[in-house]
Amino acid sequence: MIAGLAAAASYGADRVDVYMDSELVVRQMVGSYAVRAKGLIPLFQQANEETKRFSQVTFTSVPRTNPFIQRADQLANEALDAEALSTLPEKPAGGKVKPIGVVRSPYREQGDAPRQGRLDPVPCTIEIFPEYEDGLFGIQSCQRLFILYWFDRGSRDQLWVDRPGRGNPRGVFATRSPNRPNPIGLTLVDLIKCEGRILHVHGLDALNGTPVLDIKPYSPEIDSNIEDEES
Repeated sequence: MIAGLAAAASYGADRVDVYMDSELVVRQMVGSYAVRAKGLIPLFQQANEETKRFSQVTFTSVPRTNPFIQRADQLANEALDAEALSTLPEKPAGGKVKPIGVVRSPYREQGDAPRQGRLDPVPCTIEIFPEYEDGLFGIQSCQRLFILYWFDRGSRDQLWVDRPGRGNPRGVFATRSPNRPNPIGLTLVDLIKCEGRILHVHGLDALNGTPVLDIKPYSPEIDSNIEDEES
């Protein structure tokens, strides 16, 4: 949206009508929703500064089925996917990593994402690639999902992690830092709904365009209960 406003200004526009399929962003821009994510506040302020370059700016939420939104979304996603997939290793030890989809989130830079997604459950989506859509059959019955993804913008040479306000540094394998030798992320999300090959979720902490490697259902019986080994 910021880039679009800047482009409109470069063309000499005086009045701009912004149409977006993100109802969240539209409501934030018109003031009916507050911006709580610390990483998004600077972007929100920047967007407001951009609007001052025009005599009038309106914001309207439109459905994803709008043909103009679909075309804009397609072009943006193609560019993001090409950039993200170019960072994946072609031949890691033990086989080849093949992403099954990509994250769509409001987080653009590393400082935008929350420390843990469940602490700031912003609505996000996971777009599964068409060739893997059949693998989603039955997923509607799952309330929570484990998402594994590739932190393509993380550092791979970090073995120590400083934890401001949380004690002494630790080795990376004793933390959940996205900067690690193999930057594989794991997070637990709430599945809101599944529309075709689009998963609507709460709890992601991944940047927009992050490649998704796998999805597994959360099982309270397996993942929460730890039996006493002596019983």
